[in-house]
Amino acid sequence: MALAATIGIGFEDPRLEYGYEFAIFVLAAIWCAKGQKLPLIPGFPLAAIAGWGFLQLALGTTVYRFATLQGSLRSAALGATLLVGYSAFGSGGMRVDFLRALAGLGALIAVISVLAYFTSPGKILWTFDAQYPDIWGPFPSRNNFAQFLELAMPAALWLAFSGAVGSTVYLVFGSIMLAAGLASASRAGALILLLEAAAMLWMRREAPRARRTALILFVSTILFAAIPGIGTLGGRLESHDPYQGRREIAQATLDMIAARPAEGFGLGTFSAVYPAYAVFDPGKSVEHAHNDWLEWAAEGGLGFALAWLGLAAWSVRPAWRAGWGIGVLGCFLHGLVDYPFERFGISSWIFILLGMLARSDLREVRPRGH
Repeated sequence: MALAATIGIGFEDPRLEYGYEFAIFVLAAIWCAKGQKLPLIPGFPLAAIAGWGFLQLALGTTVYRFATLQGSLRSAALGATLLVGYSAFGSGGMRVDFLRALAGLGALIAVISVLAYFTSPGKILWTFDAQYPDIWGPFPSRNNFAQFLELAMPAALWLAFSGAVGSTVYLVFGSIMLAAGLASASRAGALILLLEAAAMLWMRREAPRARRTALILFVSTILFAAIPGIGTLGGRLESHDPYQGRREIAQATLDMIAARPAEGFGLGTFSAVYPAYAVFDPGKSVEHAHNDWLEWAAEGGLGFALAWLGLAAWSVRPAWRAGWGIGVLGCFLHGLVDYPFERFGISSWIFILLGMLARSDLREVRPRGH
């Protein structure tokens, strides 16, 4: 389902979201029927995130009930995704198999997306006309593309540094994804990918052949990045004001938060409420705050944003200890300047990994063949 959501991420048809929500709710219901229990943390913040919008509907605090119903279902579906990830990947072997698949999928999507970007601009996977000009494979923006790589690349590097059979292949996969992220010219994405690679190198610095592996990663990334080139990234980094436009949107969002700090305007209502607080005209509609954290506070109030902060804070320790989960931290960080959590094509993978982190036993999660 997460893969289907990623392939369809560039389409605006709401039926795709409805299909994902229906399927994940069915799987979560099966999980609940088994009587499994999620730990208190992340269980408590997850319950708050999943149920917050429905509470707004019950109390009548939303300014747009239909939009809040949509937003509530989306948040609940993310909570259900975490439960399914927790239930489905109960053993270390299954988690490793998932990470292998994610690493391979990430490299494949990276190659396809770069090829599609340079050979069929403005089209989704060479076939469908896109509503957005900056299409990378199935992704409607370079930022979404980079966010997917932020989740998949750590899995590949974790497998590469494990020394298991096929570790060189996973090192190549990681290099491909890092190079593709640099080529995408997503400034935040490129920085986060580099930080993730540096963090993985630091965590594995005592591993056998760590220096050799790091050197291969460095050289192969340069070689792969040279194919599409990273000139666009260089040009964007030279921008005199990289936060132009987003600064004004952020200021308007802060004004929205100040207007209703406790109850918020209702999940899913940002695009409807924003025009009343806009401080500039970008020449197009503003659907999101380009900052998930501010948007959560504007729509759900400070309590809703605090629930997300609780989930993010909990994830730091298991993600860092596991290594393969640091992409989740990267996406929480990327959420300060974009909205990775607003599309199932990205957020579903985040919550599957969160479920795996909640279930993981580090003594058990070792690649077979290590």
